[in-house]
Amino acid sequence: MTNYEVKTADGVLHSIEAVTHVHDSFGLTLYLSAGRAAAIFPKFEWMRQTAVAAEQAPTAGTASTNSGEVVPPAATGE
Repeated sequence: MTNYEVKTADGVLHSIEAVTHVHDSFGLTLYLSAGRAAAIFPKFEWMRQTAVAAEQAPTAGTASTNSGEVVPPAATGE
C-alpha cells in the first residue's frame, strides 16, 4: 500500500492509503485491491506519494503502551 496526500482546491489535505492511482480526463482516482475506488478527485491542486510505515507487532513476552512504546515483561519469581 502507498499513502497518498492530495490537496484539493478548497485547501483541504486528504491522506488516503491505496494500491495504485490513475490520473486521466476524469481526474485523479485512487484504487484499492481488486479495482475498487478508494477516492476520486475530479479537481485537485497537487498529489504526492509517501511510503506507509509497516507496523511491527510486539514480540512474545512484551507489551505495548498507547504511545506505541514496547515495554519488557515484568520480572516474576522470588
